Amino acid sequence: MTTQDLESVGTVDEIVTLATEATGLTDFGDDDFREGLEVLISSFDREARLTPQGRKIARTLMRKALGARAISEAAFARHPEHESVSIERPIFVCGLTRTGSTALHRLLSADPSHQGIETWLAEAPQPRPARDDWPANPDFQRSQAFFAARQVNEPDLMKVHFMDAGEVEECWQLLQQSLMSLSFECISYVPSYSTWLAGADWGGAYARHKKNLQLIGSNDADKRWVLKSPSHVFAIDALMNVYPDALIVWTHRDPRTSMASTFSLCEQGKHDMSEAFDREAIGRTQLDLWSRGAAEFREARRRYDPRQFVDVDYRDFVADPLAAVESIYTAFELPFTAEARRAVDESHRQSLDSHRKPDHKYALEDFGITAEEVDRRFSEGIHA
Repeated sequence: MTTQDLESVGTVDEIVTLATEATGLTDFGDDDFREGLEVLISSFDREARLTPQGRKIARTLMRKALGARAISEAAFARHPEHESVSIERPIFVCGLTRTGSTALHRLLSADPSHQGIETWLAEAPQPRPARDDWPANPDFQRSQAFFAARQVNEPDLMKVHFMDAGEVEECWQLLQQSLMSLSFECISYVPSYSTWLAGADWGGAYARHKKNLQLIGSNDADKRWVLKSPSHVFAIDALMNVYPDALIVWTHRDPRTSMASTFSLCEQGKHDMSEAFDREAIGRTQLDLWSRGAAEFREARRRYDPRQFVDVDYRDFVADPLAAVESIYTAFELPFTAEARRAVDESHRQSLDSHRKPDHKYALEDFGITAEEVDRRFSEGIHA
């Protein structure tokens, strides 16, 4: 790259070139990703005050997003049959960050009649192979090696949000293929990109999201999708346009606690890449982001059939996870079979292993935010 040694993360064409060099692929499909990429690059360069390591991380994140896009395009071409795969009544866990949504998502995904997106398949979309074949797959091997290293080098972060190549993960990476993802504004100070994303049309990103699900799940077409990403709260209309029979689970928790935990997670996840993303900036930007998300979700929800939505309170979920899961099945009139119950119970027991137990300490005041400010920003509550 001609700009790698300068105070820039590069140009759109240079990031595209990096993705091509990494994957050997040149087809990225439509050019609808370019606007978001250009805005993000500009925001990184002009506002984030990236450290040298931060510029390297930023390039890698953008290169990986485009690399996954190119991998998807190649797989779409190799497997045209994916277009005929039906996706019916998918479940979307749509709670704000740090509301128990990850744990709930993984319990719902444990049902043998369900499927979620494993981390390695989100990174390198392809028809999901039989599980016994994963260890021999080069894409799985690369992902497994990466997360094995992270679990050693970043044990605290991995406990706060455990990740593994074969673990069911959020579907934000599918949206990131369109350069539309909240992930960027949760690790760096990118206000121009945040403003752009707040006014962007998510329609194309969700259409691509669906194509990827059809591809990845083409060998498991009989299984219901269970998906999760905080991004969904900002895009219910686009989501419902692409998945009109979607079932939405809204997880909620006392905002004073969930926001403090969110701030702490952002601090751990930013890897000191953005000097402008200090504790005060984290508190201010994340409170703005998620209070807006709650308001937008609450407003959008009113436009749809209430039978497609169910609420799960964090306290109820922690007190009895299986009962919370069963309440979702009941609300959506889904069969909670004995096999499903056993699988969910086993998944819950595994989640209690010591390597997944977080030692997570946080306080609003550490980020320049008071409890009263949180109360004001969530004055209309977190319920619909």
